[in-house]
Amino acid sequence: MSSETSYFAIGVTGLVGSHFLNLATKSSNVNKIVTLSRREPVLDKSGNNKTVFEPIVSKDTDEWPEIIKSKLNIPENSTIFSSFGTTRKNAGSAENFVKIDHDINVNAFKAAKESGKFSTAVLVSSLGANKDSMFLYLSTKGKIEEDLKALKFTRTIILQPGMLLGERTVSKGLGNSLGERVGRFFRGTFVEGYIGSPIYAEEVAKAVLFLTQQPIDKPGEVLVVKSKELVDLVRKNKL
Repeated sequence: MSSETSYFAIGVTGLVGSHFLNLATKSSNVNKIVTLSRREPVLDKSGNNKTVFEPIVSKDTDEWPEIIKSKLNIPENSTIFSSFGTTRKNAGSAENFVKIDHDINVNAFKAAKESGKFSTAVLVSSLGANKDSMFLYLSTKGKIEEDLKALKFTRTIILQPGMLLGERTVSKGLGNSLGERVGRFFRGTFVEGYIGSPIYAEEVAKAVLFLTQQPIDKPGEVLVVKSKELVDLVRKNKL
């Protein structure tokens, strides 16, 4: 059974986050969504309920924790959602990548926990995330996951999608574009499981709304949902 939910979200100008924002502002089960971003998020023109939407724009991410702790007009037992992230190429260096991808996420979740207003925390991570991975991207995602778990929200939901499909406003490079073409081609065939179960970004966003609007089964629960499980969830519930 779903229920009316309030959300605070970061990463809403990216591929998954933009879909989440637009779906949330159209949902009758959402009574409020507050966003924090470095630039103004964009709503599409089809049926959004702007009365539930409150955007906050701050280019200085160092200010974000204080904004989250003390300046959010949001009820208790809300949900914090993050699909915030970058790439090593866009960050300019490995050090900057970790500072942006790990630190901004973790500091946001810490501030949300300290505010006392959030019962559920949701992170869009990555298939293969592991703090001990030899790959910077996957090890960073794994460390974010571990730091989030340590905060012990009443419910923690970690999504680990594989190849994300969808139209991007900013390219992630030729390799990603070629990978997405392969993902689209094999999507829905017996091969999809062998290539990490590609999933559309909009489907990930739909899964977030579905999962967060279910009752909490057990305080302190941690749900880690891998890409195949996400695809199955979307298909089973016709999201």
